[in-house]
Amino acid sequence: MSRPLAAALLAAGLLAAPARANDSAAELDAGGLILRPEPGIVLASEDLSIALDRINVSYVFRNQASEPRTVRIAFPLPPIDGRTLSFSATRLPQVDRANFVGFTVTVDGHPVEPELEERAFVGEREVTDLLRRHGLPLNPLRFSEIEAATKRIGKPDWAELVKAGLFPEAEDMTEGLWRFEATFHWLQTFPPDREVRIAHSYAPVSGFHFLDPKEAARKGYQATYCLDKAGLAAIRRLHAKAPNEAGYLRAFVVPYIVTTTRNWAAPIGRFTLKVDKGSPEALVSFCRSGIRKTGPTTFRWEARDYTPDHDLRVLFVLPGPGPTGIR
Repeated sequence: MSRPLAAALLAAGLLAAPARANDSAAELDAGGLILRPEPGIVLASEDLSIALDRINVSYVFRNQASEPRTVRIAFPLPPIDGRTLSFSATRLPQVDRANFVGFTVTVDGHPVEPELEERAFVGEREVTDLLRRHGLPLNPLRFSEIEAATKRIGKPDWAELVKAGLFPEAEDMTEGLWRFEATFHWLQTFPPDREVRIAHSYAPVSGFHFLDPKEAARKGYQATYCLDKAGLAAIRRLHAKAPNEAGYLRAFVVPYIVTTTRNWAAPIGRFTLKVDKGSPEALVSFCRSGIRKTGPTTFRWEARDYTPDHDLRVLFVLPGPGPTGIR
């Protein structure tokens, strides 16, 4: 893929959210598939399933034209900005891999092996070749590989890397300051007047922060996650039962970009969102009206002829001790 296409994908909003503080993790925005606007192809349906550990999406596309259409479909991984994230508690699901979210895709039930484009930047200046020349990983959060590389890099070369803005000037600081961008992409043919089913799955990079009733009651916090009176009351109940001395709750945010589906020829014919909070004691909140509870931990929201006007940020609030995702 060319640099203009990569820039266009970033302009669609796939940007990393800033970290709240050094002891909190930033959620990284990702979403569904992107392709250039194609007049004849409509998105007949989209089924989106969100949980803390996995996002699954199933699409049904239909080519309404009288001839086949072949277009490039892309799935950009969330950009990893070392300048922000190296100093936060953000932890990637599979940090030792370029495919750090474990992205998989099938077409009509058959696995697809998409191409992967990886690049690194300091600002708008590309540093991919410079990093590779010195045996450094393109992902600045691969700390163990960076540390191993720094032990074999001599002082003159290290000075060059610092001058290029890849590392802090302070001695003994080896946090990578570059930005890693990666995009899966493949060419997809849509036969005339036929449905094509595409499904993909990945692990979200969910942000973690501590939460108490006072923070949850802030107007900005309520507005961001559409917390209503019942939700605030549930947070107060969870807080009262918190077994730790500080009385905090663990809050995770899973983002999902849905507005990129505006690239299709028409509104989504049928859109279904399923959210699983994992534990009956947990709380989940997100901005959609008409949500139905379908089980002890599951919720469902549906729409017809749907044109998304804002993206999703799903808040999960968990009681008690447990993993926080902090490295």
